[in-house]
Amino acid sequence: MKNATISDIAKRAEVSKATVSRVLNSPEKVEQGTRLKIEQIMKELSYTPSATARNLSKQVSSTVGVIVPEISNSFFGELFSGIEEIVNKNDLSLLYCSNDDDEEKDMTALALMDTQRVRGVLYVPAVNYEAVGKRKEIERMLAALKCPVICIDRDIGLPFDTVHFDDKSALRQTVVTLAEKGCSRIAIINGNNRSNVLASERYEGYLEGLKEAGLPLDTSLVFHGEYHRGYAYETTKQLLKRKEQPDAVITCNNSLGRGYLQAVYEMGRQNTYTHVSLDRIEMLDILGISHNYIERDSFELGRRAAELLVGRIAFPERETQNILLEAPLIRETF
Repeated sequence: MKNATISDIAKRAEVSKATVSRVLNSPEKVEQGTRLKIEQIMKELSYTPSATARNLSKQVSSTVGVIVPEISNSFFGELFSGIEEIVNKNDLSLLYCSNDDDEEKDMTALALMDTQRVRGVLYVPAVNYEAVGKRKEIERMLAALKCPVICIDRDIGLPFDTVHFDDKSALRQTVVTLAEKGCSRIAIINGNNRSNVLASERYEGYLEGLKEAGLPLDTSLVFHGEYHRGYAYETTKQLLKRKEQPDAVITCNNSLGRGYLQAVYEMGRQNTYTHVSLDRIEMLDILGISHNYIERDSFELGRRAAELLVGRIAFPERETQNILLEAPLIRETF
């Protein structure tokens, strides 16, 4: 099926092509009724500005770079699928790199993107460069790419389009919900909240949830380390040996969730705490084991980020967009 064009949309909407372009570029400048009509027609025609990808200059690469922390993580596997859905429609190819949440590896990955002269970059920053005093350095490196950059999953304040989840609100609501169900000692196993913006946002949400629920902060229930399974595994084993026990545990990504589960199953204590994992743990679904998780649709995250990139290629002068996606709590055991 032939992909719809701006001309097709303008003809059906009975407006000029310039008006359709303004809806894509600066929607706030278009009268609401006209904008909604054009957006509905775009949806009906499954329109994306794919003509940009097909009309790229012969001197410019048609490759899109993707930089993520862990290529093997199922969350990012789903993210890739969402990216591919949009990229394939636009006749672009993909170059994947992993930064392992390490700033040196991040710089190496960006240098590779520069060497490959990629058409755009979908980028999960390794660290919070503002917090570690390297914001100007990373901005210079990204600007040197001379291509559109979309920040995914983590908003670290860079001047680029961003798509990420509202993790702070998700953690706040999770703590409040656990408290409403009778939990009063809620532990959190998290990443490094100084260098990782997600860990910081999640901890802020945890604190806000405690305050809203009227629960005191017990720092003995707060664990900041690395977003690796081994950290959660060792932390959980130590937690299970304590005299004073929590009644609920929140693990702040799927790697930490798997480490937690490994420890409680090894020690035969899988029913000791009410557990909530941030991100679904696929293996539990496969085994038919009920579990609680904060659902972050990484396929949708990847799809929306890729759409932003294609749109940015088509309209490089449009205003910067910051898209915030919801992350609902899915309760199966409480």
